[in-house]
Amino acid sequence: MAEARPNDPADLVAAMAAGDSGQPLSAFYGQYGSTVLALLTKMLGSRAEAEEILQEVFVELWRRAPEYDSSRGSVVAWVVTVARSRALDALRARTRRHGDRQLQFSERHALGTDGGRPDVLVSSTRWHQALRQAFQRLDEDQRAVLELSYFVGMSHGQIAEALNLPVGTVKSRILAGMRALRTMLPIIHRSMRA
Repeated sequence: MAEARPNDPADLVAAMAAGDSGQPLSAFYGQYGSTVLALLTKMLGSRAEAEEILQEVFVELWRRAPEYDSSRGSVVAWVVTVARSRALDALRARTRRHGDRQLQFSERHALGTDGGRPDVLVSSTRWHQALRQAFQRLDEDQRAVLELSYFVGMSHGQIAEALNLPVGTVKSRILAGMRALRTMLPIIHRSMRA
């Protein structure tokens, strides 16, 4: 049987799955805390709100550790998926609190349109929805590095450090993910016309 490595992400998840909330959770937080905080801050636009949700994310990761399945993706992909899900929940709750007016403004702002032309707004919204669907079809490892690169704004070196990967692997995954998205773009374009 292989010896457990104290900072190996899979070993830390296994220890948390066994119910250990002490050192493994602390080490796990040490490895991924800054990455999750950066992702939450970028998605929510508020560091204070991101810090509030950060604790919830790690409590959920600890609670759901027994469900982690390495055959479905890397530990970091799992972490990013849980963090992203909590951020989306917070954005939905914010929308419910502030009503549709806030949502309409944020959609126009995100799409780079003033909302003056409904045809442009509908086309842009459909494009973004199709692109998000294509992004979800990517391999989890590719999706994780692309999220950290494009949504969080981390450099290749920062991603490599956060994920404990060689910089070359990070670059390869980004390139492979971009190629996969590029092959899906004609499909996305056709689906928008339907």
